[in-house]
Amino acid sequence: MHTFNLPYFKDSSVWFDCLRFDDAPMFLDSCFSEKKNNQINRYDIICSNPFIKLRDLGTKTSIQKEGVDFLSDESFMSIVDIMSEDFKKTFTTDSEFPFEGGFIGYLAYEFNHSFDKFLSVPVASANAYKTVILIDHYEEQAYLISHEDKIFAENYYQKLLHDLNQPKKAQAKFNIEGNLEPQEDFKEYCKKFNKIQDYIVNGDVYQVNLAAKFSVNYSGDPWIFYKQFRKINQSSYMAYVSFEDFSIISGSPEQFISIKDKIIVSRPIKGTMPRGKDEKSDEALKVKLASSEKDKAENLMIVDLIRNDLGKNCEIGSVQVKDLFALESYPNVHHLVSSIEGKLKSNISAWMAYCDAFPGGSITGAPKQRSMEIINELEEFAREVYCGSIFYLSFSGSMNSNIAIRTLVAKNGNLNYFSGGGITGGSSAQSEFQEIQDKAANIENVITFFRRPNDGGRDN
Repeated sequence: MHTFNLPYFKDSSVWFDCLRFDDAPMFLDSCFSEKKNNQINRYDIICSNPFIKLRDLGTKTSIQKEGVDFLSDESFMSIVDIMSEDFKKTFTTDSEFPFEGGFIGYLAYEFNHSFDKFLSVPVASANAYKTVILIDHYEEQAYLISHEDKIFAENYYQKLLHDLNQPKKAQAKFNIEGNLEPQEDFKEYCKKFNKIQDYIVNGDVYQVNLAAKFSVNYSGDPWIFYKQFRKINQSSYMAYVSFEDFSIISGSPEQFISIKDKIIVSRPIKGTMPRGKDEKSDEALKVKLASSEKDKAENLMIVDLIRNDLGKNCEIGSVQVKDLFALESYPNVHHLVSSIEGKLKSNISAWMAYCDAFPGGSITGAPKQRSMEIINELEEFAREVYCGSIFYLSFSGSMNSNIAIRTLVAKNGNLNYFSGGGITGGSSAQSEFQEIQDKAANIENVITFFRRPNDGGRDN
């Protein structure tokens, strides 16, 4: 492994701009703003030009490996597990870096369970990278890490420095075309809400996460949209993930699963209040959320669900709730966040533990399986990447992932995104419908920013 020091920038998008037009560029973005005690937003990861590409095609897995394309009857899940175990032997490292190369990809919400709705993107994709830019905001250091040969690594390092110092080219444009199209109005939402209340009264479920879909047309480069989005969204698990014919724009504040040295952690979000218009009203809303028995009960249901999910692959007695009902604030909402931790059994890989816990309970409901059945019944659309997960799986075997909420897919001139919330017996349709709008507010603010029909589009 070869490591080089790079100039540090608080805004890591500077480095992504240098390789924006490479093959399959990826940006896992902590949106660093200040040094927080929990170190959640410490690292950013940027890479491009993968040596392996995997796509889950349902009955087969597409594999592109160093210029050779073929289809395998092995499942996507099995292939990633086999390859990641092989990577540990091939790309040995004793570094403390969280990611020094490996897989970056996503699982759609529909991954690994039956569904009958059309998906416009693969149900899962992952690319493997040998070279990565890692930004450490705590130490204010940036590194180029490469497992290629020394000559390649040195040449790539020099190219990055050269590209960094080149005059900026004319920036790409981005424009929103036409009007935002929600899938349903409040009346339609109420029909679904009432159906869920019936299921709750009948004892089928305690909670169901119900989502709404939105769509708008665009022209130009989605990366320009993302750069504006990250300015106002400021969440610790954001990502810009680019594939051949579509891009994923994620503004997620929620960690799903992280694993290092056999310690598995999940940090579910349940409980939401909008931000106030001024300091006084904002503080009042924080107090209201922190003391809300409904929101705390909703959070606790999901904590119990995730404890069970993790317990399947953890040593007996090791699963513990490390933090309960912590209040975290974001630009448009306040959230209640809990933290659950356990120690994996010796024979369980990080990848398989992650897949076994998927999808996250915070975006399904409880019990998970019955909630997912109700979601499939009531939502006419496939969620696709929304409520799925964007992840990295390092050569070392450590991994981290988000719950892909506040997430858009840009494909063929269309931006699709979703917003949802957990419905319990104590919910009201009006407040839950408003929560959907509150959670989507940052996305819609960016859409409004780029709706400039007469000036040829915004650039950045």
